[in-house]
Order: sequence, then structure tokens, then C-alpha cells
Amino acid sequence: MPLPILNVVHMPSDADLVRFFHQTEERWVEHLADPESLGFGTAYANPELAEVWNANHIRDVALPPGIDAAQAWEQVEAHFAARGTRCAFWVMNPSAPPERVQPMVDFLKARGAAADSIDIMYLRRSPRQLVREVAGLQIIPARASYRHAEELARLGADEQWGGLPQLVEARMRHLDDPHWDAHIALENARPVASVGVLAVGEIGRIESLYIHKDQRRRGIGRTMMSRALEICARSLFRHVFLSVDPTNAAAIA
Repeated sequence: MPLPILNVVHMPSDADLVRFFHQTEERWVEHLADPESLGFGTAYANPELAEVWNANHIRDVALPPGIDAAQAWEQVEAHFAARGTRCAFWVMNPSAPPERVQPMVDFLKARGAAADSIDIMYLRRSPRQLVREVAGLQIIPARASYRHAEELARLGADEQWGGLPQLVEARMRHLDDPHWDAHIALENARPVASVGVLAVGEIGRIESLYIHKDQRRRGIGRTMMSRALEICARSLFRHVFLSVDPTNAAAIA
């Protein structure tokens, strides 16, 4: 019989993977706003980035004894108002039992909030074949050319959100994070794509894959994913994630 200390589970459960992914979410938003515990969740507020949802929200919400959903709502509203901003969304604690989470969900829905979701994609094995990369691309660290990185951030913000300067600023702030390893692709000195990998201990998260709208369906996205996986391989991550909108068929493919 193996000793308990040697009884290691090699394959994490789905619940473990969701918890690991939430750890990457926390690390991502901590570079935009400082965390503050409210007793039933962790609030992130930054009035300088009031239009950036990730910089103004509460996560890991689970109601403790003695606090009901209405009281939690009032505390959150007061907390964000005192900091000159508003709470954009709530994220429930994935490890909490339903009785500590569902009343809050029901309360928020009754106030008109809509449930949202993402697909968490987990790399179970390395690619068996080398990815055939697009020729003629110059792929460099994003920090080597802030001008090109900012141009791609602006194009992405224009396309996805109708152009928000604060969103561009938030993207650029991540370049100051030593745990964020981002690359951009140039073609004929023009920026055409970007991707990054966030390191959280032994966990890697591929994030912010963007391809210039005039350069899609050429294989550039696959090329950038290949470079992101190279970063993950060099970093010896035990787990690699990315997230995607469930309705984004092209990204899922």
C-alpha cells in the first residue's frame, strides 16, 4: 500500500481545473486594480479605468452566515461608489457550495443582471506535429516595440468595443507585468498580430490573441498560437489554459 504522502493524483479533476483558471483570472486583474476583501468576495476597483470591466468587479463571491444577498449588494454598491466607480460584474466562487452562491445569483438576475459564460479550454497534450507557420513574419517581444503593440491594442479595441482609450491603456499596462510574456508579429514593418502568455506559478494562460482584420484566414492565428505554446513549453507549465466565447466558432476551431 502506498504511503499517503506518495499518493499523488496526476490528473486534476474538472473542479481543480476551474479553480486553477480562476487563479489566472485573479492574477490578470490584479495588474489593473488592487484587491480588497469584503468578507464575501474580493473587490477590484480602479476609477482611472472605469470603462474597463475587468478593472471594476467583484469575484469569488460566496455568502457567509449572517449576510444575505441584498446586504451584499448594498455593501458592493457603497464600496465602489466610495471609490468613484461602479461594479461591472460579479463572479461567483467556483468552490463554494450552491447554498452560498445561488441566492446571490437569483438576486442579481432579479435586478436585471444577465448570466454570462466562457469556455475554459485546457491543453491536455502537446501538439503532435509542428505547426506550419506563415512565412515572412517577424515575430518579436511586444516590449521591443511599444508603438506597434499599442497600435494592435487600439485596433482590437476599435473592433471589439467601438474604441475605448481606457481599454488600450489597460492592455498596455500588462506589458509592465513581469509575469506576462507577449509577442507581436510584423509583416513588411506593419503589425499584424499579437498574443501573450500569463504565468501563474506552474499554470500558463494564453491570452489576447488578436489578428488584424485584413490578415485573417492566412494561418497567422495558428502561427501565433504556436509561438505561445513555445513559451509554455520553455516555462515548463504543468497546466495551460485559454478562454473563449462559446459563440466564437472561429476561435474555438
